[in-house]
Amino acid sequence: MSRKGLSALIGTVLLIVFVVSLGLIVINWSNKLVEKGISQSENKIGTELECADVSIKLEEKKGVASTIIIKNNNRNDLDLAGFITRFFISDEKVAVDHSNEETEIKSFNADYFDFSNHQIKKSDGSDDIVVNWDGKKRIEIIPRITIKGGIVNCDNKKVAWEK
Repeated sequence: MSRKGLSALIGTVLLIVFVVSLGLIVINWSNKLVEKGISQSENKIGTELECADVSIKLEEKKGVASTIIIKNNNRNDLDLAGFITRFFISDEKVAVDHSNEETEIKSFNADYFDFSNHQIKKSDGSDDIVVNWDGKKRIEIIPRITIKGGIVNCDNKKVAWEK
């Protein structure tokens, strides 16, 4: 009996097993990668859709130049979960205030905020920054809303106030 073709057959079978195993590994890895990308995209799309209903308006309080009224004109009874304030101190320097991140403003309501000699707490624990309202030409308010139990900044709906 001749055994000349047996080693070629074993080599072919081993090669097929190796290629199939490698294919299964690549498919498993790519499924996890695609699922992660889809999950992140769903969160991004949901945020953009939810932020589409966000509408805030800034007005100066009559008689008090350093006080701004923030009106929540959100549709669908969407409450503001807070806001972030950015003070443009100079062309190159911006101070960011996170102290109102949890200041809730109900839908179709308003609240006023006095920014005269406003102090911004630094995250590193060093001295606070005192923002003198008279020197500021522009501030921005970035609204925050709650989506599925998490708070999201609606950067695309920020509103600027200029003197």
